[in-house]
Amino acid sequence: MSSNKPYVIKGIPVDAGQIIPVRRDIDEWYEDTSRQSRIQLSIFIWALREFQSIDYKDRLSYFQIAGIHHFPLITWDEEEPPVPNKPGYCVHNNVTFPTWHRPYMLLFEQRLFEIMETTIKETVPESHKQEWRDAARQWRLPYWDFAKTSGPHATGPLSLPVLCGLANVVILNPANPETPIELPNPVYKYRAPDLMGNLDKPFHIPPERIDPDKDDYYPWDKCQATTKYGLLKNNPHIQDAGQDVTKSNLALNEHPWYRPNKAGFPPLQTLTYEVHRLLSFKFSSWGAFASTKWCNEENKPPASQQTRDILSLEYIHNNVHPDLQGAGHMSSVPVAAFDPIFWLYHNNVDRLTAIWQVLNQDHWFDEPHPSDAKPDDPLKPFHVSKDKYFTSDDARFWRKYGYDYDIVKKPGTNEDRAPEEVKMKINQLYGEPISRLHEGQPVEYDYVINVIYDRYALDGIPYTIVFYLHLKDGSYKCLGGVYTFSTKLSDAQDTERGGCDNCREQKKAGVLASAQIPLTYTLYERQEWHNLGKLLPVKETADIIRQHLCWKVVGVNNSILFDSEQPMRGDPATWRSLDVTAAYSEIHYPVDRNYKYIDRGLPAYHNYLPIHLSAT
Repeated sequence: MSSNKPYVIKGIPVDAGQIIPVRRDIDEWYEDTSRQSRIQLSIFIWALREFQSIDYKDRLSYFQIAGIHHFPLITWDEEEPPVPNKPGYCVHNNVTFPTWHRPYMLLFEQRLFEIMETTIKETVPESHKQEWRDAARQWRLPYWDFAKTSGPHATGPLSLPVLCGLANVVILNPANPETPIELPNPVYKYRAPDLMGNLDKPFHIPPERIDPDKDDYYPWDKCQATTKYGLLKNNPHIQDAGQDVTKSNLALNEHPWYRPNKAGFPPLQTLTYEVHRLLSFKFSSWGAFASTKWCNEENKPPASQQTRDILSLEYIHNNVHPDLQGAGHMSSVPVAAFDPIFWLYHNNVDRLTAIWQVLNQDHWFDEPHPSDAKPDDPLKPFHVSKDKYFTSDDARFWRKYGYDYDIVKKPGTNEDRAPEEVKMKINQLYGEPISRLHEGQPVEYDYVINVIYDRYALDGIPYTIVFYLHLKDGSYKCLGGVYTFSTKLSDAQDTERGGCDNCREQKKAGVLASAQIPLTYTLYERQEWHNLGKLLPVKETADIIRQHLCWKVVGVNNSILFDSEQPMRGDPATWRSLDVTAAYSEIHYPVDRNYKYIDRGLPAYHNYLPIHLSAT
């Protein structure tokens, strides 16, 4: 059992004067056949297996650290033994969304490193100890770049990491380092010692309600293992429902929102396009970049000049969660962190934050709204010292915690890359969609849908807002969606165990959320709408959006909760806060005197003008 003293998060130690190791792209790392990478993979897999096998009642177990994210809603590193924790630690729809998850990733990375050190000390033969110790000290938790295709300017499909799709994995045996050994892969899934609803109180996991009108639940209590797309009504194997990696990969590319006619929807790498836009936008504040939280006077719809502040890191993050697992653990706030891919995924969210920080060093908690969190607010339950919680200011500079990212570090140093070099890397990784818009005769205008919504409209039950064009020929063309990534504020027994204080306080204060659906790349790729090689002129394109844009609110069980074409369907009062607007602006490409795209620059989007929608 771990000590009841506060667990201090310091990161993996780096000797003075040494270059800080980087967190690597997991696919590149997994495919690296160098001796050091093979040892790192082996000790990582071994340590993660050991981590997952620690008694769930231990504070430093995989189960309890994953449980910090929500369920089982118990205290962590605050009281011994843990007690029910009604407030929870949730920071979603909050400007501390990136900074709270930063020490959370550090905690996971540090625990794995501690187990690695113990394994090397107790298991690795003396003749190999130093080699394995050196490899472990250079190891950092890898990230999964969910928006990267197969390479610079590539058009290959987005996909889960290769390692996440392997039920078994071959590694070097720490006890006999020259001998390979095949083991069940701990990155593939996490398996608890019993059904999660059968664990001793207060560690047991309850079901999660997913329909406001019917008794429909995610049966987390009946699961022993995490799953991807496994919780289907006709699946009798809920206990270990499986990993449908194929569906996850299709979802990342096709975005399986509600679609009245499922044929004719070619895969679009809109996620790649959104990440490129996120890193290109000139947000007015840290909070605009960081969070979906929407606060202005009386929560009015956004003025046209605020359009640049609607897209956010958290919105992109929210949409990827259900793409990954559909009816599976990663789609749910309460249990997402139990799936091992959560840690690789959120490491990339941290990486995107670091990229944005390097390019926008003048923005840090410069929010105008008094209700926003402050940079010195505690990020519970993470301790930066034995008597102090982390704050956002503590988490601001990541290198002091012993890790870095290649894209933001000047090679051979512990310093930032020049912004122009970072932009070039961004274009290499995510620039394929924007380069397609620029090639030949450039697309001149950008089109977006802005959405202000209430993530607590159904008392926190999650839903998706799906946008499409309903054209004159009766066909529907899907444009995108917004997933709330929320959970019911009370549990199956209508107590307050299911929610968290942050969410309850936001609901009470009427705090809304925002999201932005970029349309330009989707419209461009769906050229069959107008049989032209480029988009129609701005007036005609705006008219199509104005006249044909519609939306539905869809539950996670595919129930239709609201339809803009039938606004009296359901309970209109529930959706009175839902505000949908559209806008357009010129795209300013970084070009030289010959109008050739400059890789060291990023496009600019500003001065948006409204498109007045017929549906509203």
